Amino acid sequence: MAVDSGRARGRPSPFVFLWAAQFLSQFGDSIFQVAFIWLVLDLTGSKTLTGAAAAVAYLPSLLFGIAAGFLIDRWNRRGVMAGADFARALLLVLGTVLLFQGRLNAPGLAAIAFGMATGSVLFNPARDSLLPELVPAGRLAGANAWIQISQQAAWLLGPLAAGAVISAGSVRATFPVCVALFAGSFALLLFLRSAGRAHRLEGPLPGMARDFSEGMRAILADRTLVLLLLLTALDNLFIMGPGLMTAVLVRDTLHLNASAFALAESAYGVGMILGSLLVARLLGPARQGWVLLWAIALDGFTYVPLYFCRSLAFLYVVLLLHSIVIPFITVPRAVILQRIIPRERMGRVFSLANFTVFGVTAISVGIAGVMLDRITAPQMYALIGICGGLTGLLGMLSPRLRSL
Repeated sequence: MAVDSGRARGRPSPFVFLWAAQFLSQFGDSIFQVAFIWLVLDLTGSKTLTGAAAAVAYLPSLLFGIAAGFLIDRWNRRGVMAGADFARALLLVLGTVLLFQGRLNAPGLAAIAFGMATGSVLFNPARDSLLPELVPAGRLAGANAWIQISQQAAWLLGPLAAGAVISAGSVRATFPVCVALFAGSFALLLFLRSAGRAHRLEGPLPGMARDFSEGMRAILADRTLVLLLLLTALDNLFIMGPGLMTAVLVRDTLHLNASAFALAESAYGVGMILGSLLVARLLGPARQGWVLLWAIALDGFTYVPLYFCRSLAFLYVVLLLHSIVIPFITVPRAVILQRIIPRERMGRVFSLANFTVFGVTAISVGIAGVMLDRITAPQMYALIGICGGLTGLLGMLSPRLRSL
């Protein structure tokens, strides 16, 4: 691994532990996502209810996103990550027991997904805020790209692992696997003993109300940051919900099963690993705003070919090309935020960014479910692809964003 944060001789750098924990945590998330969507679709038979259940799973970003960032800035960030994954492991132990007893219904699944997403609301912004503490400023682009590679390797292997487990046994067998992965992430984070406190200011902390209000005023006064967050929210309103409803395209248009769905989902992992390797090599300190805006446009337009999708091979190729673009959004955006935001407010800003992705997804996936009861999946992907592409072109009209 090219990124090093000054490790002691003979011992892995702190970044290695963060990287490995990220992999296991995202691996667990990816397996759970495949199992959750398919179980709800099987239990209800309704695309609207499946979309609604998926939307409930993303509500924590809407409900807790801003408050989570405030707490991440006050607490030990490594401790936040470890606690989130420990809690998710315990939650899935409960889910495993209920599932094997045949007592886990669609509302129960949605409740577990709500808890899992609450863990992500804390884990992901804490990770992104902790990274500048572990890695020198000049290596942040590479470090963020390696984090993306870790994340996307997990999203590649997760659906493949889910498909193998489902084929060998059943969907319910995926839950114990997820328990082990989140427990492993928790254990790795324990090795970062001294990390997570460098953002704390000297002296006593201000009162919670004052700290929250002053921090939010400073964030909202930054017009460039506000524009970036608004553009991210609009892009994800179009893209994220349909991206989570690929199961409908696989089942209703291609007439295939859960294993085929898992295989199709693995294209995201392959593409985003390739995209992360490219962005690690190509992204420099200049014109990161232009890279971000063009990638947002392509994020939408690469969905349009799904209008013509009639085979699993075609779906895989389109999802692969679409997902190569995604790191050209996520990595430049993370580096820009880590560059322009003071360390003591970084948790709040990354939580707001997380809100614009996953919070908006709660709305987007609900809309997608309703659309899919009225139009076909290929028609939906063509429509939202055009809208998402125009979002990136709209962002190019802003000199503030182009200059980042």
